[in-house]
Amino acid sequence: MIFTFSIGDRVIQKESRVTAEILLIIGDRKAKIKDEDGFEYIVKISEILPLNSETDSSSSYGSSFKIKEEDIIIPESVKPKKSKLDRGGRVKIDLHIENLTTYYKHMQNSEIVRIQMEYCKKELDEAMLKSKHSLEIVHGIGEGVLKSEVHKLLKLYNLTFFESQDSGSTEVLL
Repeated sequence: MIFTFSIGDRVIQKESRVTAEILLIIGDRKAKIKDEDGFEYIVKISEILPLNSETDSSSSYGSSFKIKEEDIIIPESVKPKKSKLDRGGRVKIDLHIENLTTYYKHMQNSEIVRIQMEYCKKELDEAMLKSKHSLEIVHGIGEGVLKSEVHKLLKLYNLTFFESQDSGSTEVLL
């Protein structure tokens, strides 16, 4: 079934089930959308479905339809993974984007780095509030963009840090 979309239409993404609004139609195959979290990105028209407000409510299922709290299951892939203590009791912050959000495939690199850095700052602040002595920030090897941003943040905080031997993480003394 082929749907015709217009600017302002509410849609739902097939894969991630995230709702969004169409901001721009690009040719006959793509659309720019803004999701419920305010992120904007370009998707293929084939990856979205219209969101029908008439059937997008619990009343659409009848008055006897009730959701019990124990019936709600949130898959692990949807839950953001928290920083974890490693065996030495120090905090480990993994900034790999697949650990922070489930829908990142259509994001621009700048959006991904922004999300990673917001998460890093939040976890760093939390570790300092909890009086942790050290932490490991896993940024990966890649081209070094994220590592560079992490090091800039650590310099702003005036913290002592050094790269691990594998260069995929940075050790920080708090």
